[in-house]
Amino acid sequence: MSKVALLAFSISLFCAFGALSSTEHQEQQLTSDRETVVKWARTPKIDHSKFEQLNKDFDYAPDVTSACLECHVYDAKEVQKSFHWNWGTTIHGQKVGKGQNGMNNYCISARGNEMCTSCHAGYGWRDDSFDFKAEENVDCLACHDTTGTYNKYPLSLGHPSYEDKMSGDVLFKKVDLKHVAQNVGKPDRENCLMCHANGGGGNGVKHGDTDLSLVNPEFALDVHMSPDKLNFSCQQCHTTKDHQISGRYYDKSAIIDHKRNGSLPNRAGNNVSCESCHGPTPHDNIRLNNHTAKVACATCHIPKFARGQYLTKLSWDWSTAGQLKDGAPFSEEAEFDGVMAHSYMSKKGTFVWGRNVVPSYRWYNGTAGVLTFNDTFDPKSAPIDINKPNGNYLDSNARIWPFKIHPGNQPYDIVNNNLLPPYLFGKKGSGAFWSDLDWVKALEVGAKLNNINYSGKFGFIKTNYYGVIKHMVAPSDQSLQCLDCHVRKIGRLEELKDFYLVGRDRSIIIQIVGIAMILFSIGGIAFYEINRRKK
Repeated sequence: MSKVALLAFSISLFCAFGALSSTEHQEQQLTSDRETVVKWARTPKIDHSKFEQLNKDFDYAPDVTSACLECHVYDAKEVQKSFHWNWGTTIHGQKVGKGQNGMNNYCISARGNEMCTSCHAGYGWRDDSFDFKAEENVDCLACHDTTGTYNKYPLSLGHPSYEDKMSGDVLFKKVDLKHVAQNVGKPDRENCLMCHANGGGGNGVKHGDTDLSLVNPEFALDVHMSPDKLNFSCQQCHTTKDHQISGRYYDKSAIIDHKRNGSLPNRAGNNVSCESCHGPTPHDNIRLNNHTAKVACATCHIPKFARGQYLTKLSWDWSTAGQLKDGAPFSEEAEFDGVMAHSYMSKKGTFVWGRNVVPSYRWYNGTAGVLTFNDTFDPKSAPIDINKPNGNYLDSNARIWPFKIHPGNQPYDIVNNNLLPPYLFGKKGSGAFWSDLDWVKALEVGAKLNNINYSGKFGFIKTNYYGVIKHMVAPSDQSLQCLDCHVRKIGRLEELKDFYLVGRDRSIIIQIVGIAMILFSIGGIAFYEINRRKK
């Protein structure tokens, strides 16, 4: 139960009974209420089964939210100010995000594709008719379930399973809403990973450093989240205040400080960096500490991504989608790093998967470019960067960071030269590609749903999507060594050519100067020794 909600509830009770009259009395009572709230907030767990509002059978999830709001009076309003609710923010007067204009090269666009809204923190988002102001539409249980039984059925517009249903090969069991509501608590890793591990359409697909292996990781996989050691929850780093969760998105930088405790304890709800806890000089070795001015902690301490048991998608070619075998859609599997996975699906195209993947490296200052469906480009400049990280060697805020760069091949308007969002999920005959396998109809409907001016002529173009790697921190004895980077031709930083790297680069001028300095030093020592002996 949040401090704000409890405080507001306490104040509203006093107002209702007319117990307060003077401003001075109100301020005194407010102070007393705060002390009560803090004491209550420190209670390990409140037994919600004792609340009358929750002691009944629920057959409709929004009714649970209405019951929650009888005590948590301000919480829905807080959620509705969050990025998790709005799925977008306004940049230069234009809304950008999953809800509008945002894209990637996995399932491309969430808008109009109803399956995506199963991960929205609300109930019933189908189209523009969704009421973002209706507080009962907020889904409290997705984040606060502690039973592990709550699930949002993929085809139910964000609602949980009201009956046992199959989705593909997965059985989604009916959720006992009363049981879940009576056993709510602080979010755990499993609550967050239910959506974030399944980004892009499945476990591990999109984020090479985030999959379901982080629910209960071994120490070798992640030193922070492993129950063997620190057992961090997600919000230990992604600190939260008034339901505002720290992290990078579109107009918000991923980094706000590079000094120890630079934003603690006031960082709740703001962005954080490794240095916030570890400081800029965490090593005993001064030579290693000198690296932190230009090298992110993750670069050395996350030597590979997708190091758990699950694969991550390494490329997606939409241009091959739509093929039939014997007049029907089909799929094929292949072995990737010892694990079988789809290499082709008629409704999605061709894939490549992998595990234990060496990242790519880029300069990154915590912000990234944003390509929208309204932005045009020169097709000759392909691959087109969808969200290229900002930064370079001369940028004092930039560090070398590890990335999963995901190549795609996706539809674009060959007349207007902008990317196109296909309508993917829907009933047969609706134009949804996954039902009809018709690119012409899917792109026409998708453009309309996303309010895009579409010429009616399309092709496919290669793109890159950048995912910064920041989870799955390895033990220190597995971190990168000097020769992983400071070596010619085979080092990890071969793509970064805007600076001189010792051991990798050679310069005739620098070599001549260096040799001259060495000879000068030797000569100086010899001259000193000769003069000393003469005396």
